[in-house]
Amino acid sequence: MFEIHDVYDVRIIIAKVTGLVRVVDTIDLRKVILIQIDMNLFKLPFSVDYGDWIDCINAGQAVKVTDPFIKLTSVPPKLPKKAAERLIMIQSVAGIISKNPSCIHQRASLNAQINDISETLGLNKKTIKLWVSAWLQAGRNPVVIVRKFIERATGNIKNKSSSGNKRGAKSSGQTIDSNVPAYEVAATIEKAYSSYVLIGKMNWKDAYHEMLLTLYKVPQEAISEQNSGIYIDPSLSTKYRTPTWPQFRYRCRILKKASKEIEIEIPQGSRGRATDNVPGPGFYEIDATHFQIQLVSRLTKRLLVGRPTVYLIVETYDSLITGYAVSLESPSWAVAALALHNCFSDKSQVFKRLGLPFTQEDWPSEHLPTLLRADRAELVSNMGQKFPTSGIRVEVTPSMTPIAKGTVESKNSAIKNHKSSRYDLPGLFSKKRERRSKDGKRDAALDIFEFEKTLVEIIMDINGEPVNPKRIPPDALHEGAKVASRAGFHKWALTHRAGFTRNMGQNFVYEYLLTNGTASIGPLGIKFQGEVFTCDRLRELGILSASRSQPIKIQVSYNPLLASELYFFDTIESEWLPAYNIDPEIYNIRASFAEARDLRVCQNQLASQAEFNNYSKRRVTVKNLRKSVRDSVRESKETFRAKSATNIRKNRAEERANERIEGLNGSIPPTTEREPPITQASGNNIIVAQGNDALSLWSEVDATNRIK
Repeated sequence: MFEIHDVYDVRIIIAKVTGLVRVVDTIDLRKVILIQIDMNLFKLPFSVDYGDWIDCINAGQAVKVTDPFIKLTSVPPKLPKKAAERLIMIQSVAGIISKNPSCIHQRASLNAQINDISETLGLNKKTIKLWVSAWLQAGRNPVVIVRKFIERATGNIKNKSSSGNKRGAKSSGQTIDSNVPAYEVAATIEKAYSSYVLIGKMNWKDAYHEMLLTLYKVPQEAISEQNSGIYIDPSLSTKYRTPTWPQFRYRCRILKKASKEIEIEIPQGSRGRATDNVPGPGFYEIDATHFQIQLVSRLTKRLLVGRPTVYLIVETYDSLITGYAVSLESPSWAVAALALHNCFSDKSQVFKRLGLPFTQEDWPSEHLPTLLRADRAELVSNMGQKFPTSGIRVEVTPSMTPIAKGTVESKNSAIKNHKSSRYDLPGLFSKKRERRSKDGKRDAALDIFEFEKTLVEIIMDINGEPVNPKRIPPDALHEGAKVASRAGFHKWALTHRAGFTRNMGQNFVYEYLLTNGTASIGPLGIKFQGEVFTCDRLRELGILSASRSQPIKIQVSYNPLLASELYFFDTIESEWLPAYNIDPEIYNIRASFAEARDLRVCQNQLASQAEFNNYSKRRVTVKNLRKSVRDSVRESKETFRAKSATNIRKNRAEERANERIEGLNGSIPPTTEREPPITQASGNNIIVAQGNDALSLWSEVDATNRIK
């Protein structure tokens, strides 16, 4: 695929480097040592991951190009004395490093080697670093340091002309004529050409004018346009030493011709496919998309619930859709975990739940991949950052580059536009709606369960489509036509191209797909994010009793979309067990953890508001109450209390009688306006009291008792 000293044009940022790089060395299929080719920077080599480098080459992000030093001879002609002495020192430096090639693998080791060489030869460290960098950039050819003398000796370049009058025909008119030689302005013209013509897309005349104003700082009022070119005041031409318009135009022609020759020399090749150079099944891509369809509620068809989120996981080797997830939630790690669990699990449970006539043999996908390529949103979040610790290498694609995971992107498009005549989905609408076009709300008829059922049927249809005939290996032809479908090809490759997949362990779901967190156990149960969870196993283990003295920390796993349960690891049984929320209202509303937090905040706000309202009323009534108490105290002090007043039993009986009123102590209104008389029998005498005259009643009772 690639060899040592190959030159590649890197079109993405690798270790903060883009442009031409050369392969210097490879470390045991783990690292690839590269060096940037730029004779103006002279940087030291750097390392990248072997797999990442292979992926860059396969994805077309690193394209092999012609070696820019291919014409540089390794046997120089006769050189000047000083240049020959320099070449001998450079060869000695290259020999020292060649005897210890491992020093190139690490920058610290290479710097230490450069320091030792500098002390041995008595040369400056920067000089040695420059030589080593140029030597490696040129493919370990030490002649690159004296290349200038070789080009002069072979006549490839001419010596710069001495300063003086310019050669050639004199231009007519009062042009910008500062008698500047071509070599003095060549670098500035090249800079202007690359900045204004290539990048800025200016024409040559505008680029020349912009160069005078920006790079040479010529005052704008000193320039004027005439028929034969751009002119300037002769008194300013010598001061700014600017090139003439013919000089600029001539140099632009040379640069344009050179750029065309480079484009012809660089081998373009043909565009590859994502399946190229993939050794076998085990390289997955995951992506989320909003399906352009309006759904209705499962409770009633009258209620719209909006468009669903669909996650797809696709195998790069055979383009098989290996997993999916459908949800009304926004794209997140929690929904991506559902798709991953579906991808790594037996599909027979899905078919049974949806009532579809398929079996696991029809969808043979229940394995963990070697590599998972995904967007930054899911797997670089706080929830998904632990997933790579499972041993699955995660590759995060650059932003705004859907071509980096083109396999799953193509399947998203295929599902949305898949045989509309066969799968009629009411409620569909265009992603880019035009004016007065349908939005799907009027035609919506499917709920999320019916949509999922149809989606799985579409997935099974796509998985049954044939692969590219050229991709069927010769040793699979005897399997017949079944190996030509995506599902059949995938099943065959799991046996004959094995080594890149593995099965999901018993605790994989709890440890890597669910979200992990730390909770504390108290006497009531597991406290986590403001909620309390409990189960009988905690009491059996005696953890609730042990937590009375001090809370116990415990690791839990949970689904952020469901706050009614979480899972903890039972170290005795070596399994994950569920614990349930003690608040039944969380079950009733099926709240997520975020919704549960909002619910608690709302409840606390209402309680705080009620407390404040009660205080605002109490501060008014307390004043009246305190005044009434003070009046009662003052009146009690001013009232004479006789000796008979200490007979509490008698006084209590009188007071209880005063409290007894018809109609349940006055709660039931009387039927007549006149109140019945109150009678009291004492011995042979009947005492009658009109109305509520209880005092007269008891006075008669006392008189009767005194007579007796």
